[in-house]
Amino acid sequence: MTAEPHEHRDPLLDAPKKKKLSTGAMVGIGVSVLVHVLAGVYLYKSKFELQEFDYVDEAVDVELMEAPPPPPPPPPPPPPPPDTPPPPKLQVREPVVNTQAPPPPVTLPIEPTKKEDRVEYTGPPVIVPGPPPPPAPPAPPRPSVITNPQWARPPRPTERDFPQRALDRGVGGSATVECTVTPSGKPEGCRVVSEEPSGMGFGSAAVRIVQRGQLSPRTVDGAATNAKFVVRVPFNLD
Repeated sequence: MTAEPHEHRDPLLDAPKKKKLSTGAMVGIGVSVLVHVLAGVYLYKSKFELQEFDYVDEAVDVELMEAPPPPPPPPPPPPPPPDTPPPPKLQVREPVVNTQAPPPPVTLPIEPTKKEDRVEYTGPPVIVPGPPPPPAPPAPPRPSVITNPQWARPPRPTERDFPQRALDRGVGGSATVECTVTPSGKPEGCRVVSEEPSGMGFGSAAVRIVQRGQLSPRTVDGAATNAKFVVRVPFNLD
């Protein structure tokens, strides 16, 4: 068995020896090439290839309606009756020019008073009084006053009507009240004229007592409305 002859290579003169690629390198290169090809195809489709878009028609349906026909023209005016006479013509008269001049105004001669006949007034100035002032309007009629009221139902004070302030201090007193009697005899519009002593509440208590009473309409001195009466209400301690 003969041995293969050994080939002697010169590293300076001979070409470099080609190395064979391994299977793993070949597979890696193939995968890299495939990835680059797919990336190029994707970029081409996304940038240069036209894409379809779905458009939605959002137009509004408009129904066209015909315009209404124009109104008919008004009927022609009726012809004038045949027997109507024509309107009368206006007769323009020329203005009459008055050629006569108006008469001159008449001036009455006034003879001045002679100096020796003049009378000079040397007294104080006289003030001429003006018209008198108009008379004052009459005063409204005053309501009649009942001097001696007659009670159909006299007001009766109770223990609860006595002012608490005066009761606590053991003080008695009185109050004078003026009221208006109605046609039915009911007192209303009462006001306190005076109270003794003041500040104890006798006035307001007297108003409440009087308004509970009833006057007899027959003794109102003939006054049916707006009749005044004055009454004094005493408050005594038993």
